[in-house]
Amino acid sequence: MTSDVVWWPDDPETDAGRVAALTVSYNTRELTAFLLWSLRTIVTWPNLEIVVVDNGSGDGSAGMLAQAADDGVCTLLANDDNRQHGPGLNQGISHLATRPGPRPEWIWILDSDVVATRPDVLSAAVETARQNSAVVVGEPQFSQWHPDGVFGLFSLLLDPAVVWRASIEPFNDGGDPASDLLTSAARHGVPTAAFPFTAAGHVIHRGRGSLAAVHAAEDRDHPLYTWAQTHHAAHYAEVPGADQRYRELLARFREESHIV
Repeated sequence: MTSDVVWWPDDPETDAGRVAALTVSYNTRELTAFLLWSLRTIVTWPNLEIVVVDNGSGDGSAGMLAQAADDGVCTLLANDDNRQHGPGLNQGISHLATRPGPRPEWIWILDSDVVATRPDVLSAAVETARQNSAVVVGEPQFSQWHPDGVFGLFSLLLDPAVVWRASIEPFNDGGDPASDLLTSAARHGVPTAAFPFTAAGHVIHRGRGSLAAVHAAEDRDHPLYTWAQTHHAAHYAEVPGADQRYRELLARFREESHIV
């Protein structure tokens, strides 16, 4: 799992205030384009870059993302096959760790079915991190598997200089790709802070976007195909009104966007 992971260098040259938004795409063409549009249109942050890892999508995502990369919207790391979500995130962070030049101060992990809805999402999240001396900022998610709560992977802010180290596990290739990383980070006493990404309307998480794509395409080769048959409906993090706001923004995106 760690054989192709490149850890963050010691004492790297850092571009203070720079944030790299990172997402993994697999057959979510419009959802990924919607996310890119929101990051470039809605979010106010002076030094934001976007990295997309595409896992061999066959729905036109590859061409759309290649055009977006040519237009300077994002950096594209295109795979020939589906490496799965966790390994795709590892690939994206390893790319940021090894490329020439200054590295970002923060990495913002986002699911491809998230849309940013408030201009201040990054300024508020980074300020929360600084006020709490935290290096991981996320929104607690409660479930039967995590009754004490664990940060959701859909929107997770990381300081890679602290988190992306050999002492802490990388993302895994299971159904909960962040579990190993967050568990080992907690074990090492990594300071964290809670931030209401969805609850305060900073982002909207459609939810199950990739599962919906697997279900719609009848992708029987996908490891989560069986799960997708009964778990593909959007949940919008159960935030009241988020579904309506999402539809309104989606209509605006479809009218304005030149990405798709």
